[in-house]
Amino acid sequence: MTVLVAARRGRTSCWTGCGLLGGIVLLGLAGCAGQVTKPEKTDAELKEAPGTLLILMERESGSEPFTTRIFVNEGYLHMSDARSPTDYILFNRKEQTIYNVNAADKTIMVIRNKPIKVTSPIALDYQEESQPSGAIPKIDGRSATHYRYNANGKHCYDAVVMPADFMPDVVAAMREFRQVLAGEHATTVDRTPKELLDACDLSLNIFYATKHMEHGLPIREWDRHGYQRFLKDYRIDVQAVKGSFDLPKDFRRYSVGDSLIQVPGAEQNITGPLNPG
Repeated sequence: MTVLVAARRGRTSCWTGCGLLGGIVLLGLAGCAGQVTKPEKTDAELKEAPGTLLILMERESGSEPFTTRIFVNEGYLHMSDARSPTDYILFNRKEQTIYNVNAADKTIMVIRNKPIKVTSPIALDYQEESQPSGAIPKIDGRSATHYRYNANGKHCYDAVVMPADFMPDVVAAMREFRQVLAGEHATTVDRTPKELLDACDLSLNIFYATKHMEHGLPIREWDRHGYQRFLKDYRIDVQAVKGSFDLPKDFRRYSVGDSLIQVPGAEQNITGPLNPG
């Protein structure tokens, strides 16, 4: 189920400030007057909220390049790729829950947000180096920076990152998404033989999972295993096609580590390695 852009919408924003009336202190308290609190949006309103569509070219080790689409708005992140357009990942930002939809199996893997309670079983020395990226043309007048990440003296990852003021809402959603994944990956640490532990994998997937997003949005990234991804195009203030943030009602849901539930549509417990797709 690929996210398609239905219509372009104008951007509107309204911020209500908090101030003192003429600097007067009432009853000895310098308080906030006239602060307006916006009502929380309903799920239906969040699904209709405009957002940003990223179109990326991606490549995994040994595979041909393929297109990935990521749509982000204030309530959701939807990700799909050209290899299997009926499969998709849906991240509910309000629930902080990831749903991985597999159309062939008619299943939905549910990954809930959970704190990382474990410490790394091996010492991690995660280092960051940076230099301006002159090879990447400016985007909206902004220049990118190339960051190189090393763990325990081994080169792990590279990211070409835009400044923090470039699509900050998209960066926030992607950080939230990776943090939820990190919490899930952390549940496997204690079950992994120590000789199989890798400083880069522990750093990138669990203990420093969002470090490459601290500076802004990565528009190009690659790792030592052959993974590559770069931003090909983007569109802002657009609306997703109706139904993009819905989940199939007749698919079986399951998750890792839950109690077995026999209620139709609820998650069932499984054991084994996580494969978020």
